Amino acid sequence: MMPRKLRSTSKQKGAPLQSRKIPANTQARAARHVSKSRSPRQMQKHIRRKKSPKTVASKNEQNEESIQVAIRMRPLNAKEANANRIWRVMPQYNSVTQTTSTGQPLPELFTFDKTFGEDASNADVYDNVAKGIVESAVEGLNGTIFAYGQTSSGKTFTMQGSGSIEERYSSGGGGIVHMAANDIFAHVKNTPHRKFTIRASFIEIYNEEVRDLLGDNEVLAIREDPERGVFVNATEEIVTDYESLLRVLFSGGKNREVASTGMNKRSSRSHTIVRITIESKEKSREQNENDDSVLNVSISSSSGTVRRTSTLSFVDLAGSESSTGSAGYRQKMESISINQSLHQLSRVFLVLGQPNPKHIPFRGSKLTRILEPSLSGNARMAVICCATPSELHLEQTRSTLLFASRAKDVKTRAQVNEVLDDRSLIKRLQRELAEARRASAGPGQLQHLKALETEALNAGTAARDAEKKLDKLKSSISNHAAVFGAPTASEANTGNTDKDVIPGMGTRKRRFSDGDTMVDRAALQTPSRV
Repeated sequence: MMPRKLRSTSKQKGAPLQSRKIPANTQARAARHVSKSRSPRQMQKHIRRKKSPKTVASKNEQNEESIQVAIRMRPLNAKEANANRIWRVMPQYNSVTQTTSTGQPLPELFTFDKTFGEDASNADVYDNVAKGIVESAVEGLNGTIFAYGQTSSGKTFTMQGSGSIEERYSSGGGGIVHMAANDIFAHVKNTPHRKFTIRASFIEIYNEEVRDLLGDNEVLAIREDPERGVFVNATEEIVTDYESLLRVLFSGGKNREVASTGMNKRSSRSHTIVRITIESKEKSREQNENDDSVLNVSISSSSGTVRRTSTLSFVDLAGSESSTGSAGYRQKMESISINQSLHQLSRVFLVLGQPNPKHIPFRGSKLTRILEPSLSGNARMAVICCATPSELHLEQTRSTLLFASRAKDVKTRAQVNEVLDDRSLIKRLQRELAEARRASAGPGQLQHLKALETEALNAGTAARDAEKKLDKLKSSISNHAAVFGAPTASEANTGNTDKDVIPGMGTRKRRFSDGDTMVDRAALQTPSRV
């Protein structure tokens, strides 16, 4: 066995690379490494190129937004007149802080998107929180607005104004629902080129039972469909103007469960969801010229249509309240059911705020199950948390602020909901294909592509002409066989050629002695002479 040649370990400083005894393949690798070495400036460019995918990802997430969270602090009521204010709103910082009994702020600070003090009106809350969501709903984006807080914190006042919807409307004021209804139909009036269909439903969740407030107050089941998702078959009324929408809400508000509690004379004992469904589609040119109505316009079926569908939900949550003391059995059961559903909603917000949630407990309550389509992300959402500054409800207000902090971490990606018929879908795909071709192809490639399309079109026409000629030829052959008694196509395909066809004589079985020659008709008719 030949001894292995030892590698030279002598290294002369400054000696050229060729003078050292290094294999050729090692020299080649070293040369490639030297050619790939970068200057510091080139390394910075390389690092920036490595970070470019993150920039692209951020552009794709432009539609992502957080839930808009606002805090509204109401004034002290008669029962709290002698109590101290220990929560202070700082609107200039959009923050809420706890103070001592002497008014000194504590280090704990809660910051939100918007904060409203005791002198804020419902119009201020609507303009800064809900107005943008209502306008987006008319444009095709889903929207959901929550009112959250303990009992007697001002939730129903924020949504409906003082008293019921009907009482507040008759007195000339209103809450977020009234202002949203007014803006919806104002937008419809200012959009004459589209035909709108608006429907309204009103349901409540009382003791984990879903009731239809516009129907016979019957208990409804929550259903799920692959196309519609999670839904409830509640009664929907078609509304055509501001007054008709409020009349629908008036009739539903009369059936809501309310009761007198230790904190409020008229306390809501159920969660209510007012859902407004907005559908719109483009009008044809003739309808824009000849029809002056806004809502009662039909579109001809001959042209493709794109229909936008969105839902705007107003969720007035029942307030949490302790069930201890001299409360009756019914009130205790109501409080337990309300607190459980609110706790489940808080859990859902907590899980949704995590980066990659594995399981979201939507089925934990009827409230979160019905709101699953909105909470899943395809909706713009706002949460208006109402609280009181009184020291009598210190822990309840703190719990409300913690709930609002969890809601801030939830992200949504609302998209315009468009439903296309077949004709519109084909046109859109053709337009997108043409745009992609123009963007990817240069001038020469574009001409070559057009030539190929023309050639393909001509080839298709030629193929269709050839098929027509072939059909004519087959028909001619069939007619010829019928006249001269030739084997039919079915006999030729099945191989049934053991019969001879003789004009005037019919057919007969072929014998083996006949061979491959055909029988002469004259030989059969006249015997040959010897």
